[in-house]
Amino acid sequence: VAAVAAQRALQSIINNPEPIVPRQTGSIIIRVRMGLHTGAAEARDGDYQGYLTLAHVQRVMSAAYGGQTLVSNATAALLLGQLPDGLTLLDLGEHRLKGLPNPEHLWQVVAPDLPSDFPVLQSLNAIPNNLPIQITSFIGRERELDDLKQLLPTTRLLTLTGSGGTGKTRLSLQVAAEMLDSFKDGVWFIELASLSDPELVPMAVASALGMREEPGRPLLATLLDWLRPKELLLILDNCEHLIDACAKFADAVLHASRGSDILASSREALGIAGELAWRVPSLQIPNPKDQISISQLEQYAAVRLFIERARFAHAAFAVTAANVSVVAQICYRLDGIPLAIELAAARVKAMRVEQIAERLDDRFRLLTGGSRTALPRQQTLRSLIDWSHSLLSEPERVLLRRLSVFAGGWTLEAAEAVCADAVGADGRPPLSSDVLDLLTHLVDKSLVVLDEQAVEPRYGMLETMRQYAREKLLDAGESERLRDRHLSFFLRLAEDAEPHLTGAAQATWFARLERDYANLRAAHEWSLQVPDASLGMRLASALAMLWIVRGPATDGVEWLLRALSRPEAAAASTERANALFATARTLWNIGEFARSISYAEESLAISRTLAYQPGVARALYQLGIERIRGNPKTSKSLLEQSLAIREGLDSHAIVWIYLILGFIAAVENDYDTSRKYLEQAMSVAQEAEDSHSVAVVFAYLGMPAFLQRDYDGAETAFEQGLQSGRAIVHKAAVSVSSRGLAYVELQRGHVERAADLCRESLLINYERRNSVGAAGCLAACAAVAVARGQPERAARLYGSAAVRLAGHLDGLHSYPLDQAEQERHIAILRTQLDEATFNAAWEAGRMLTLEQAIALAQEEPHG
Repeated sequence: VAAVAAQRALQSIINNPEPIVPRQTGSIIIRVRMGLHTGAAEARDGDYQGYLTLAHVQRVMSAAYGGQTLVSNATAALLLGQLPDGLTLLDLGEHRLKGLPNPEHLWQVVAPDLPSDFPVLQSLNAIPNNLPIQITSFIGRERELDDLKQLLPTTRLLTLTGSGGTGKTRLSLQVAAEMLDSFKDGVWFIELASLSDPELVPMAVASALGMREEPGRPLLATLLDWLRPKELLLILDNCEHLIDACAKFADAVLHASRGSDILASSREALGIAGELAWRVPSLQIPNPKDQISISQLEQYAAVRLFIERARFAHAAFAVTAANVSVVAQICYRLDGIPLAIELAAARVKAMRVEQIAERLDDRFRLLTGGSRTALPRQQTLRSLIDWSHSLLSEPERVLLRRLSVFAGGWTLEAAEAVCADAVGADGRPPLSSDVLDLLTHLVDKSLVVLDEQAVEPRYGMLETMRQYAREKLLDAGESERLRDRHLSFFLRLAEDAEPHLTGAAQATWFARLERDYANLRAAHEWSLQVPDASLGMRLASALAMLWIVRGPATDGVEWLLRALSRPEAAAASTERANALFATARTLWNIGEFARSISYAEESLAISRTLAYQPGVARALYQLGIERIRGNPKTSKSLLEQSLAIREGLDSHAIVWIYLILGFIAAVENDYDTSRKYLEQAMSVAQEAEDSHSVAVVFAYLGMPAFLQRDYDGAETAFEQGLQSGRAIVHKAAVSVSSRGLAYVELQRGHVERAADLCRESLLINYERRNSVGAAGCLAACAAVAVARGQPERAARLYGSAAVRLAGHLDGLHSYPLDQAEQERHIAILRTQLDEATFNAAWEAGRMLTLEQAIALAQEEPHG
């Protein structure tokens, strides 16, 4: 009614313009076209979600002439039986509209007092094409569509590449539908998947174009003559099994016709001059580790595809708070591959999504039952990959299956070291260049992915392809031998890295180990199954500094203990002594001091039995660190003995020896000596160019300065420790520095900054599972509560800290600054609370779990 009223008002202006709009000389009356469509228009999380509806109605309007009002079929259906008197709908039939993958049935609004005689609609029906009608909606790919629509006019041959099932065909059809009006002689889709004879490629094209072969003349020549004057787009779909024939045909077309362009889809590029290859990525997927709401989840194209296809299979399917994380996990584990997601979604008619997720380890049995009308290779996930595998040469198949031994990607160096032997078809170990060539072929065929943005180029496989290749590796009987070679390579990497983890190149080596952490984990798992138990102990020992500095230290403890617990590892050996020391060192860094001592003592006993001096020095050093808690004199003696031997001590250990000697001097109130030892620690760290140790020393250099009331000096040291630690992601340095700086800020009355620093330190220690460090932070948070005038809250926090620190240094804290500040603030606290109230709050704090205590520490003051 509104549209008709508007058209009537506009028509009245056209019929009698002067009273309303003074007509200027040379002015033009513009008639207004209108379009109506009905669709979703809603807001989710504050964002408008109706853009598809807006795009659709714009396409309907664009087909009209000035003065004409069109309605879509969706709107027409709603108008049945509700049209106002005198209005009718004129059926204009189906029309292809730019940007819409399927024809739209259009209707014209007819009113007796409005123009109704218009030319044939300005749709795409007049442009010849054979684009198939799509039954299901096109989901996601908005950015890819925009990119391809910009690229297609700039090149004569655009080839969409990618692994099987990524949606290359559907994407090419959507691009063609949205650019149909760019080719006056049409867009023609040629499906090549069913062809097996390369000689039939020209015939398939001619058949799609409606051409016939001329007697006595090659079909290709006739075809090229016909194409020469045309301006059209040929879509060559599924070229990979006819790659040479398609390349020759495309090259001939490009040279014969200036106006004929080609959009191809293939697992690999055609490899001819003038081609622009564009890799089709998997659909965007969520990380199942993130806490994602339902509305946020539906922003991911892979999830939207799963939901829509699942509703086709089971109309009542819905994403709920209970299954939202499972849906995210399914899409993530299927690598965002559209076909795999569609096959998984089809299973909801018989299984819950939780059951689907549980069975993804056996995805090739689970993901079957695709459309009966689809190509056979698209009806199951295994058939899809079998098709790609069948197109490989034998050397390529061998390398592909061997590459499955890697987890999380690999470098060329790793592939050559692990996979090179017997890859050659003639049985001889190939040159390294052979692996590179084969690897390049697998990248070209979209079976291996190259990450060119990495510091060192890395290769990888989608997990679905890796599972398939792993099956082939097992079938070939090569799994154990390849895993041995994989273990050997990554053990060598870890041991090569170890001496550099405390020096100038430590950041580079940490980064390299972190990039290959999944491979190191896989190597560790295999090391627990091989007869030689020393391999597992060596691997875990070499990585100790990685866990101590970067974390997670709990991983380190698990890896070390599993290696040490094997019966084959029980005999005294240097490898066992080193692994015991690494275990003690790692346990100490997460605050498990009692366990740490027992492993250090066993390491010392074995090392002395074997006269293994590096092991003796390391064990004495570790025990010296431990004995600071309760027996500083013994600690000092052990550290000095270790320092005297020195052999086997890395710069990191020497730094810590000086640090602990500095602690001991501070405990004895000899702050000048404490500062001297800490400066020696800094000298060693700087000489070794050990940025991580430098950050730690800064974190502790503030201690004697603070205890001597040199708050400016303390602030400078703690700030440097904080900034250095943040810059290199050294969480321990950040934690200690922020806690020390919080005490400086309290001295200066900057309570809120102190609170922020305490919370930062507390959360880091909780994340690192360092209960003692977390307890020290609780005590610092208690000091903040005292300064805020919250005495009962402060007493509860001190009680929670005390129960976690019982048995440690002086029965309370991990270093002297904590002890001194606690005594001072508790003295203030006792003037604010009577004894009964103080004791009750203290005991209440002792009963808190660590999580409850952290929540209490993070509470903001009210009022």
